[in-house]
Amino acid sequence: MWYSFDIIKYVKQVLPPILRKTVLFEIAKILVSPLIYIYTMLSAYRISCNDKLGINGQVIYIEKILNDKNFLINNEIYITDITEKYNYIYPKGGEPLYINTKDEGVNRYFKNKGEGKYSGDFSVNVPSFLADKVSDIRSLTNYYKPAGRGFIINIYNYE
Repeated sequence: MWYSFDIIKYVKQVLPPILRKTVLFEIAKILVSPLIYIYTMLSAYRISCNDKLGINGQVIYIEKILNDKNFLINNEIYITDITEKYNYIYPKGGEPLYINTKDEGVNRYFKNKGEGKYSGDFSVNVPSFLADKVSDIRSLTNYYKPAGRGFIINIYNYE
């Protein structure tokens, strides 16, 4: 491709045949060394961008990136759905139900079935030996999760 080429080989081809002596070629290599450094940095950035673009919001890819970043082999970090533990109240008239607390300014709403989860959409289960890296795991999950999805981090005991 156009982005992968050998700069030293290109310098050798560009030099006129009469100037392709060893000393002049070494001087030309020294002159293009900053260009080689920039090209190397660009190539590393391109590889990292391709790696980021290869990960999407699917559960298997989020699990893979979390396990790879923490050098885990046996998929110790895994993602599960959050099960609903709420009681549903079905109003007959279709109006939402509100229960007022003692100070009448705060309303508590009981949701209908299928209106979403209060705690999050999925749970990232992290072993206990990675408890100090929860902030890194949270930032990676925030970066790769689909927009509008919530999650919680659950730390479990790993034996």
